[in-house]
Amino acid sequence: MNKRYANIKEVSEYTSLPVKTLYEWAGMGRIPSIKLGRRVLFDLNDIDFFMASLKRDTGHCKRKVKEILANVNP
Repeated sequence: MNKRYANIKEVSEYTSLPVKTLYEWAGMGRIPSIKLGRRVLFDLNDIDFFMASLKRDTGHCKRKVKEILANVNP
């Protein structure tokens, strides 16, 4: 059985983000979370989606390198 929900310490290890940052982001609504009394839980599917949304687009770098190489080797 795969685990779907994780506590804040588990998500911190999973993402390499500090617990404090996760608490702040969850409180601001920046990252999806579930509040059960004093506990905060995270859906790992939401965490994967959130982390993917933070990725930088490097496609323009690859295009620029190809453009430079094309000019060097006409």
